[in-house]
Amino acid sequence: MMKKLCTFAFILMFVAINLYGQKTPQDVFKTDNIVWYGLDFSEARFIGQFDQAAGIAPATANDMKYSYIPAWNALILSEPNRYDLRKTFRKVNVYNDLKDVEVSNRQINEDKLMSFNPYRFEDAAEVVSSIIGNYGDGERNEGVGLVFIVEYFNRIDQEAAVYVTFFDIATQEVLFKERMLGSPRGIGLRNYWAGAIRNILLDIERQTYRSWQNTYGQ
Repeated sequence: MMKKLCTFAFILMFVAINLYGQKTPQDVFKTDNIVWYGLDFSEARFIGQFDQAAGIAPATANDMKYSYIPAWNALILSEPNRYDLRKTFRKVNVYNDLKDVEVSNRQINEDKLMSFNPYRFEDAAEVVSSIIGNYGDGERNEGVGLVFIVEYFNRIDQEAAVYVTFFDIATQEVLFKERMLGSPRGIGLRNYWAGAIRNILLDIERQTYRSWQNTYGQ
């Protein structure tokens, strides 16, 4: 009997520790530190014709996968004053750990990457959870992660759509996600669509973060 009681007590303690250690949406706003995973294009579509060199050379799926997608991720890291994640998300430290997203982006199916048809995630919650569930190669094994899961860059409508997603690194559980739209701006294909990401960051900084805090941070 005593053995059974001890076993039961151990199980309760184990569950309590796990529950205590799990992150909640409130932790996104309580923590001073987050981990930036980057832009994940693994389920994204590029809609319309994406021109290089002022329309002289249309960009191919191969160009997008091996040139522009890595370039957009690198640009955010190389220009922290322009893509100011610390200021946008009110954090003291933002650690960069893009290994998982780099692995994810290398697995993009080029045959599906380019399209001229409208596109949306059929089940955004499932898509986002599935993508993050495949993470685990990065240097960090705990804390709050932040990834922009790109739904599309739409050249026809001049619009980028991304799911700004916070998750518990230890459990790979999505804490919350919000779909954001951004208008592209800039010179050249790389800078033009990077401008859409910057506009999303500015929107979050100026008004949306406060709204999220009221919704998820209480």
